[in-house]
Amino acid sequence: MNNNHQISVGDPPRPSLSKPRYYSHWLTAAVLSITLLTSYEAWRIAAQDLEHERRLYFDFRVRQLVQSIEQRLQTYEQMLYGARGLFAASGLVERNEYREYVSALNLDQRYPGIQGVGFSLWIPKIEKDRHVADMRKQGFADYDIHPTGEREFYSSIIYLEPFSGRNLRAFSYDMFSEPTRNRALSYARDNNSLGVTGKVKLLQETEQDVQAGFLMYLPVYKKDLPHDTLEQRRANIMGWVYAPFRTKDLMAGIGGEQEGDLGLEIFDGDEVNEENRMYGSSPPASLPPILTSRQQIELAGHPWTLFIHAEPNFQARVDQDKPLLIAGSSVSLSLLLSLLTWQLVNSRSRAMALAQNMTAELRESESRFRAMADSAPVMIWLSDTAKRYYWFNKVWLDFTGNSIDQEQGDNWTAGLHPDDSDVCREHYSHCFDRQLPFSIEHRLKRHDGVYRWVLDTGIPRYDVNGEFVGYIGSCIDITEPRQIRMALETSNADLSRFAEISAHHLMEPTRRFTSFTQRLRSSLSAYPLVLADEDVNASLCYLEQDAQRLLSLVRDIQLYITADQARDKISAASAETAVETVLRNFADKIAAVGATVTVSRLPDAYIDLPRLIELFSLFLDNALIHGRPADPDLALKIEIGGVSEQNVSRYHVRDNGSGIRAEYRHRVFEIFERLNYRNSEAGTGIGLSIARRIVDSCGGKIWIESTAQSGTAVVFELPNIEGNKHDG
Repeated sequence: MNNNHQISVGDPPRPSLSKPRYYSHWLTAAVLSITLLTSYEAWRIAAQDLEHERRLYFDFRVRQLVQSIEQRLQTYEQMLYGARGLFAASGLVERNEYREYVSALNLDQRYPGIQGVGFSLWIPKIEKDRHVADMRKQGFADYDIHPTGEREFYSSIIYLEPFSGRNLRAFSYDMFSEPTRNRALSYARDNNSLGVTGKVKLLQETEQDVQAGFLMYLPVYKKDLPHDTLEQRRANIMGWVYAPFRTKDLMAGIGGEQEGDLGLEIFDGDEVNEENRMYGSSPPASLPPILTSRQQIELAGHPWTLFIHAEPNFQARVDQDKPLLIAGSSVSLSLLLSLLTWQLVNSRSRAMALAQNMTAELRESESRFRAMADSAPVMIWLSDTAKRYYWFNKVWLDFTGNSIDQEQGDNWTAGLHPDDSDVCREHYSHCFDRQLPFSIEHRLKRHDGVYRWVLDTGIPRYDVNGEFVGYIGSCIDITEPRQIRMALETSNADLSRFAEISAHHLMEPTRRFTSFTQRLRSSLSAYPLVLADEDVNASLCYLEQDAQRLLSLVRDIQLYITADQARDKISAASAETAVETVLRNFADKIAAVGATVTVSRLPDAYIDLPRLIELFSLFLDNALIHGRPADPDLALKIEIGGVSEQNVSRYHVRDNGSGIRAEYRHRVFEIFERLNYRNSEAGTGIGLSIARRIVDSCGGKIWIESTAQSGTAVVFELPNIEGNKHDG
């Protein structure tokens, strides 16, 4: 009796006799319990990580904000040092000199929150009357130091720029008379350093939008007198340069684009109360912040206390959903694993049926692939991970006349042309070792013994797990297209050689034409009456102009022919060096035209330096000739600039001329195209064609941007990385 049982695909599943029926239930429950506990632990760890990440990000943003405040205040301090340097160089600075200096600082654009830059003069009591009289002689008829009263020493704001609007209220004010300002002024004078006041109300304040303020002072000592000791500083003080600030205006934009994420409060000194509040407001008690930080910065020995808290917007910067996502996905995975456990225990027959179905589908898919590959109009091959070819489609086998067994492994290489065999093998092996796609042209023997040129392309293959499993490739017969291409390249090479030789032979008679024209004029100088004849003189001028134009034309033709050929090693060429060379070469012409050329920072590009110099020379010469403004009263302005973006560097040469109409912008790059034939300074019509040929040979782009308002800009792109260069 045979006890071996054969189970077919259609047989129903048989229950196990060794396990009780409830085995699947308690096993599923155990898996569910374990996975749910694991899910809870994962959620707890994710919640802790979220809190830690939120605190780290908040601390980073707090440091960033504090650094921004300190850097802004340091910038204003350096500005005051510059103003003090003006007095150190000139002694007592005149009012118009001070106004011009402060105007050049562009306070509105570069120093937000500052109300102005002023100078307060130190005035002993015995010099007060003379000082008031001098100021009235300068045109300030009602000038007097305020507040009034008898004091041993006075100070008076005599300069404050901009000298308009709110700042007029501070003119002639004695800051030394007010205790808070007095402490900062005395500190700055006695220590020869920056002095900063506490919270004050500026004289510039009106009844609207009243803000807390403070002032920065730097002492100015009398020129050429010592101020090394405390006594010398007090004896030789001349005054203070200072800057008043409105705190709210000063802090505008301090947080950058994400300013709304953090709330900022600033208090004067160490005590935190409403009396010392200089900026910001407390968060509402109904919505306390989740994160807070107390920081302190010191300005010239004067402390500021900063309270920084996270605003509701801050929450959006940190992924709040991570714990919920982990919890949801973990629970879902727990249920899925439990269900899978139940199915694995109870569905052996279904698994077997599924395996058989998958095997059948795989075979059907393989059959479809082979049918499709055999019907494709290209030769297809497959290789394994050992570089061996193991399958070829019907088109390949029909082409070679061999069976698949005769081609497998390395046998197919017997059909390679002897001159191509080593190169083809090395190229395939090189790309295979690095798992890189490849494409190569080689000769392959056809079934009739004739070698045909094919384009062989291979692509690495990977399985569903990302593991490398070999290559799939295809070959296309390109014999006829290649013959046509080679014939065309030969014809183009012959044509270029003919043009180059022709231009070379034309150069000598052209030079003689120019030389003999000059000699003719020199010979006729012996006959003043002949040269005085208008027709003779005009004819000589025409001959000279045509001779020079012909010489330029032959030179430009030579440049056009060789434009796509590198003249030096191609490397990271410095565009700034190229432009400096061009500006030196064109210095006389720029001066003659009266043009202004500005150059901004220029990125490098992968090209040979001589051709880069040629490009900028062509564009600058074109702008000097054609870029003049339509209004003769306006001077020609030329701007050269560039930027680097990803794999290319983009450059532009822009003038302020009348622009080029849209329909002509493409034509200017065509050879012998000129928009103004009657212009005596017009070029040969080849210059921009040479530029386009250089740029094209380097794999770049060139175009015109032009409007009547901004003039004409020639824009071109060149590769800026070695892997993107083109040798031309």
